[in-house]
Amino acid sequence: KIQSKLDQFCKEYEKLKNPRRLVWMQQLGTVEMEVEAYETDADGNVTSYVKDVTCTPAHATLLANFEDKSQWTLEELSTEAAMSEEMVRKRMGFWVNQRVVQVNRVGEDMIYSLVSASEVNSNDHSFIDHNDDDEQELAVSLGAHEEEEMKVYESYIVGMLSNLGQLPLQRIHTMLKTFVSGSEHNYDKTPNQLAVFLQQLCKEEKLEVGPDGMYKLLKKGAK
Repeated sequence: KIQSKLDQFCKEYEKLKNPRRLVWMQQLGTVEMEVEAYETDADGNVTSYVKDVTCTPAHATLLANFEDKSQWTLEELSTEAAMSEEMVRKRMGFWVNQRVVQVNRVGEDMIYSLVSASEVNSNDHSFIDHNDDDEQELAVSLGAHEEEEMKVYESYIVGMLSNLGQLPLQRIHTMLKTFVSGSEHNYDKTPNQLAVFLQQLCKEEKLEVGPDGMYKLLKKGAK
């Protein structure tokens, strides 16, 4: 579904900007989603709530499949998303830990299903702790501590864009690794983490990003 929307956007862009073409760098993108999750309060009551989650397109693609049906096997998700079963298991672990999806093992099969309030109480064991060891594949969102860490790099980013005008995400990432590595604040973030921080700077109206993915300083008075 997501890919079909991207393909449609590409076709319209090519009509308007011919001969330019769009090349999606999907591994660097992030998706902002509203998801329904469940938690148990101090009195043992189960409540549902909607929360904002920033994740990779791969995580979003897997969760989007649950709009078609509420239960999938690991093999079915692997086939539908064209990912290996191991990669699906790792990525679905994020949604399991977020209490959006639960997983149960039936024989040799792993069954993923959307969570309901009754299942939180009766099947709490189904929220298995899944850890994704590959940092590049983790869903990304900035907590308060991480956002404070990223703020250290803001002056470097502003300096780059002041001198060079506009830059794509990957170039900013490469330059930060080059220029910050020798300072007291070592740059060890992933492109996905940087993308989330740049989006935050755009929300704060410090930067803006064009349809071509180029970031630049937001001029005062520009909206």
